[in-house]
Amino acid sequence: MAKNELLNKVDTINKIFNVEARTIGAYRLDIAYGGYRLTQLVNGAGGETDISPRLKASEMREYLDGFTKGVRAMGRMVDIKDGKFTHII
Repeated sequence: MAKNELLNKVDTINKIFNVEARTIGAYRLDIAYGGYRLTQLVNGAGGETDISPRLKASEMREYLDGFTKGVRAMGRMVDIKDGKFTHII
């Protein structure tokens, strides 16, 4: 249950940024070593950059909730197009 809930939260973030799950700029959930890490796809070869540290499921849930709230708050101040902030409104 925790894994699916976290994956759904990452899908929500991608929808906010208007990016498809497997395109450059998409956020992903790295699941390994008994933990979760938010990453972002940075190139066509599958390279990712770490956005968060590796966290337990409950910690990642809180991290993603905070990340989503922050992105939505920024969305009120800037225009988001193709996953990028374009200008201050």
